[in-house]
Amino acid sequence: MVYLLSSLLNSIQMLLYMFFMNAFFVRRHNSRLFWGYWLLWALIATVATNVFPSSIQLNGPFVFLMEIIILYGMNVTLYYGCWDRRLFTVVTSYAAIYSISSLMETLLLRITHMTRAEYLNNAPLYILFCFIRLGVLGIIVALINRFHAPLKELGKPRVWVPFATFFPLCTLFVLLILQTSSSESSSWTFCLFVMCVVDVVALFLFDNIESTAQTREALAVARQRADAQAAGMQALSDSYAAQRKMTHEFRGYLFTLSTMLDHGEISAVSEYLKQLQVQQTERILLVNSHNPSVDAVLNQKGYAAKNSSIDIRFEVNDLSEIKASPVDLTIIIGNLLDNAIEACEKLPTDHRWITVKVIRDANASPTSIFLSVENSSLPVAIVNDHIATTKQEPELHGFGLRNVMETLHKYDAFHLMSYKNSSFLFCAEWYEERTDSIIKSLK
Repeated sequence: MVYLLSSLLNSIQMLLYMFFMNAFFVRRHNSRLFWGYWLLWALIATVATNVFPSSIQLNGPFVFLMEIIILYGMNVTLYYGCWDRRLFTVVTSYAAIYSISSLMETLLLRITHMTRAEYLNNAPLYILFCFIRLGVLGIIVALINRFHAPLKELGKPRVWVPFATFFPLCTLFVLLILQTSSSESSSWTFCLFVMCVVDVVALFLFDNIESTAQTREALAVARQRADAQAAGMQALSDSYAAQRKMTHEFRGYLFTLSTMLDHGEISAVSEYLKQLQVQQTERILLVNSHNPSVDAVLNQKGYAAKNSSIDIRFEVNDLSEIKASPVDLTIIIGNLLDNAIEACEKLPTDHRWITVKVIRDANASPTSIFLSVENSSLPVAIVNDHIATTKQEPELHGFGLRNVMETLHKYDAFHLMSYKNSSFLFCAEWYEERTDSIIKSLK
């Protein structure tokens, strides 16, 4: 009967922790699998707190560590999250809930004028108060779930978050002192109350800081995307203006040549054509894929590369029928070429080169798009599809590659990054069958 009651209380307590974590983390599984994993951890907790302690005498710190490990394992199994925030939330929630339970128990002893030994020996009162305590905690957890939505983590772990775990560890230290003390201490009880408040405030404060940081990063991403789109539109505008200017000038050239020919000035015509050839060389498009958006960004970045003394080469075919969004193409190609140019500028002039390929294979079934940018580069470390930025305020940089990844993800594109023999390669491939479904979903 004792083990049955203890198992029931442990299950309710694990249920409370689970609902508490629901307010801070996004679930990893569907409902049936989620509850199946929770039941497994509830059984593990029941065995650990009932069967295991019966054979070995456990002290307070070991119990704290064991229960925190179980809660951390449950969190890893049931929710998405970075290890730093996961660790802080698990330890802090454990310390806060344990502190509230201890404070409620202390308040009961003060009201009833009972000693702790008398309270523990009074089985009906002890059991009744256990359920009352769990009910109050349940109300608190329900309120937290009502007013606090889980945060979807997008960024990488932050160094300062694990150090914040120092606060709940201090709370557990105060709890340990109160458990091992032979007499009630008002000063330590007050200290526990203060530490509990600090834990709760820190839990929501750090969550708000993380949310603010994500908003800041999202704004930086949006700004970077807007800059890429503006650059693409400016390139199109410049190309159109240059084309109009060339059309206007072309009429003048024809009139001049016609006049020279009418006067039989053949040598003058030859010299004039040579001058025009030199003058117009820099106006010739580097790339002509028959796709205005692709041509605009490739020519814009191509001339920027040449101005930085970079040997840039293109391999493209007819992209006039490509179905990907012009904005998406601008984001993908523009960011990759910006990164390639920036990497080349760190090298000596004679070691700067970029090779760009954009190939639409219309003969494939379904039609596929292959894109690659390869460039000379200093050594880079690639970890989990991520290259750490070396700029100041790294949280505000490194979004170019992230934008590329997110955009490629829309098309279910396969991508690959590699560094070998002083060159960095990024390539991607996707099928236009997927692009058709994206276009239909947007209509």
